[in-house]
Amino acid sequence: MIVYQYSTAGLYQGETEADESPLEPGVWLMPARTTPVATPTEIPDGRWPRWNGVAWELVNKPQAPAAPDPVAKLAAFLNENPDVAALLQQPA
Repeated sequence: MIVYQYSTAGLYQGETEADESPLEPGVWLMPARTTPVATPTEIPDGRWPRWNGVAWELVNKPQAPAAPDPVAKLAAFLNENPDVAALLQQPA
């Protein structure tokens, strides 16, 4: 039987198969964080299925935070630590 996996936050992760119990025919062994309820068939851009414990709901798709600019980060550090900047300006 196909079941639908979700993360600890309830966000849809994919499909997997549940195995039938060898001791109880007709009883399915559900993997952790899965449901037999299928996800919505149509998912608009920018939305993501989230299991709320009863049904799937569409929430805004999580966005990864942008990576900080390393040059700007170094410049900010040197501005906040002029003693380090002075050390870097000394001749070797």
